[in-house]
Amino acid sequence: MANILIIGAGTIGTYIGTLLYDKGHNVILLGSTKLRKLNEPLLVEKKYYNIPMRIYKIPSEAALEYANFDFVFITSKLYDLHKNLKIILKYKIKTKYLICIQNGLVDKSIYKPYLNGSKFASISVFEGFRLINNQLIASHSKIGWKTDSSEAGKKVSNLLEETGINCSVEKNLEKIKAEKDIMNCSTNLISAIEKKTFYELCKNKKSRKEIDILFDESYNVICQNIKLTPKEKLREKFYEIISNMKHYSSTYQDAISKEKTEINFLNGYIIKLGKKYDIPTPENEKIVKEFIKKYPESI
Repeated sequence: MANILIIGAGTIGTYIGTLLYDKGHNVILLGSTKLRKLNEPLLVEKKYYNIPMRIYKIPSEAALEYANFDFVFITSKLYDLHKNLKIILKYKIKTKYLICIQNGLVDKSIYKPYLNGSKFASISVFEGFRLINNQLIASHSKIGWKTDSSEAGKKVSNLLEETGINCSVEKNLEKIKAEKDIMNCSTNLISAIEKKTFYELCKNKKSRKEIDILFDESYNVICQNIKLTPKEKLREKFYEIISNMKHYSSTYQDAISKEKTEINFLNGYIIKLGKKYDIPTPENEKIVKEFIKKYPESI
């Protein structure tokens, strides 16, 4: 059985950790707000689970207790990525495989100072998760989870498949991540502003029109430096994924919880990239302003 540490354990981290723990792995969840609120047992997809060991900080006097792992997952938001990577250095945590679950395009070079011999892989999740009281709700998709084709990617794919998580290896993960960014930028803020699920947005003609404009702007910008699936084919795939998801965006969930959002790494990134390539992004600029006005504490 593997020794596993999950840093920044919120909704997805708790989901992974609970399923791995149920399979007999030794799991430690390191998190804060969401983790503190949970009571056992945790209801996940109509089944009750015990929650793995939870900690909210690593006490320096016991640091070595947590220092050697087979897998370390970082499942936090991008704005906390550097902070959580520094935990690995500060407590001299050693791991065979460092796995980062992330939205957005991130320069892989930022991980190099923290690897210290560890193999690295990243995962992109095309499914939705939310915690309501003591229930973790998952909205699954055909695509599931994607990881890269590295040694670490293959290892973590096998580990997660053992729990029933559909995590497959993808040779061109950067393309997949870029296309997921386009999808997130097209829907996340609208879901938060209109307080609607993806399913409800797709059924509303006005919302769908706005989604299409955001999709076009985001695609036109990102395709400048990454080769993407042809636009209309990707749009068709995008609606196939979200049209039946009765799930609110993670941005909306963060906003109503008065937590910081990843807006600067998603629509904010599109706006920044648009300026770099001299491509107008008025709809992205408009929706960012609307979101900030509605949820000023989430920036």
